[in-house]
Amino acid sequence: MTAATELPRSQETLVQRALEAQAAYMPDVRAEIGPADAGWTTAEAFFSDEAALDEFLAFEQSLNEGTDIKTAAALLMTDYGYILAAATVPIFAGFGLIPNLSPASVALSFYTTQEPHDGEMHRVRRAHVRFLDETFWQGQLGDVVAEERFRAEIERHFRPVIEAIHARTRLSCTALWRLAADAIAGRFLDSGRRFGSVEAAKASAMQILKVPGSPLANRQLHYFDLSVLDNNQQEFSYTFRQRGGCCRFYLVKGGEYCPTCVLKAPTERDEELRLAMRQHLGVADEIRSGSN
Repeated sequence: MTAATELPRSQETLVQRALEAQAAYMPDVRAEIGPADAGWTTAEAFFSDEAALDEFLAFEQSLNEGTDIKTAAALLMTDYGYILAAATVPIFAGFGLIPNLSPASVALSFYTTQEPHDGEMHRVRRAHVRFLDETFWQGQLGDVVAEERFRAEIERHFRPVIEAIHARTRLSCTALWRLAADAIAGRFLDSGRRFGSVEAAKASAMQILKVPGSPLANRQLHYFDLSVLDNNQQEFSYTFRQRGGCCRFYLVKGGEYCPTCVLKAPTERDEELRLAMRQHLGVADEIRSGSN
């Protein structure tokens, strides 16, 4: 793995291509290089600001009746994990680039938008991301040194974030780290699909997230495959991420367990996921009509 203080032209081009690809892939969390201008705040400043953190928690509580402070913390961590993973994993999985993720070197521009989920529009909190340091480490999937650097940068960024959320809400640091790991694992899987490197991305994610002693490591987080038969009786397989953390959404009014919730029994989880796969393929409807 190499690091650059003054980027050669070839690496400048690589960084530009990586950021353009990331923005095309994740337009709701655009990553770029630049200063913390007006409308931007560093992650360090944001999570040190009690008023800003309280507003984010209040936003999470406003979305669903019955959201207690710990559930708001879990949902906030889920949203922030999504943001950081979206900004960092694609440029590593697709281009081998690792930015400086010190909270003082990452700026955020938060905004609220609406996204579709289960046929309905829901408000969500998102942010665009700016890397204040133009230096990137360069490696690749499967490079042990690069994977260790990526893990170190992710941990360095999340540690004060998690400490701040824990101090305000008393949701355990362990629970928050599990949610962070879920976000990273999920984005590695999807980035692998995006860049045509699923198996390498999965292997890299597990190398990063399963290091003994790392706060990101937990036994429950993993990938698994399920298969069903399509309309032509051909096997259709899909890879899922088994969560190691819980967003606590099942505790709000009208809430439920996520499809791969850590609290679900594997047999129940697999049955529900296979049904969803059949519905996606149009097989479930045929089975139902054939039984009438």
